[in-house]
Amino acid sequence: MSFTPPSKSEGFVKGINFDDATDTAVAAKKRYDQFDKTGTKDPNLCKALLQFPNHGAVFWSSKMAVDADGPAAGPGMKNGKELDPASGRLGTSFHLTPNGGFLPSEAIRYVVLPEDMHDNKKPFHPDLSLGDVAAVIYKDKIGAAICGDMGPVVKIGEGSIATHVGLKGAAPDPCRRDKPDGPCRVIHDSSIEQDVLFFVFPHSASLLGGELTIGNLNDKVEVIAKNLFEKLGGTFA
Repeated sequence: MSFTPPSKSEGFVKGINFDDATDTAVAAKKRYDQFDKTGTKDPNLCKALLQFPNHGAVFWSSKMAVDADGPAAGPGMKNGKELDPASGRLGTSFHLTPNGGFLPSEAIRYVVLPEDMHDNKKPFHPDLSLGDVAAVIYKDKIGAAICGDMGPVVKIGEGSIATHVGLKGAAPDPCRRDKPDGPCRVIHDSSIEQDVLFFVFPHSASLLGGELTIGNLNDKVEVIAKNLFEKLGGTFA
């Protein structure tokens, strides 16, 4: 299946040959499409779910909802349950090593992988794992993120507060704040509606190496994601 990227994102992906990619996780794509037909106010709008050759990057285009899960990012800041009273959690599926800490949504740029239909401890796609890295594009902004949480089997396209903020200028602020540069008080109940491009690189978790902390994770992920995205033919700038 070919894919035509949104015009505002073309500059990042003009060197990527989508004709080389094929439909993947077909049953999962069908679930996301069927969910959209239920009348939900937050449809996936998953326009493509593809994989590049030789177990390469897994790509999808969809909405991007806000995931507030995780501990507070610092003093005076709120945890996932406080930021999202309806469904927020204190933990994330991915744990930092070696201390086992969770990922704060305001500090760490992460994306959410849908769960497998038959095993909720596994992602929807057999080549993907928690800790793999991703490039995320919306309009004329690009960022890097770690696969840091797992979500419902019928939903695809979700990112942390920090992932949304990293696309600032294209994506709306996901938070209500007491002042523009202040901490998040509660998330908006909304998504980027469509045309967010996700490129997730299988087995890239193994490249992170060493001790992972709140202080170094974003930088490590960006170096790896940039390298892999450019090897695919993209422009990360």
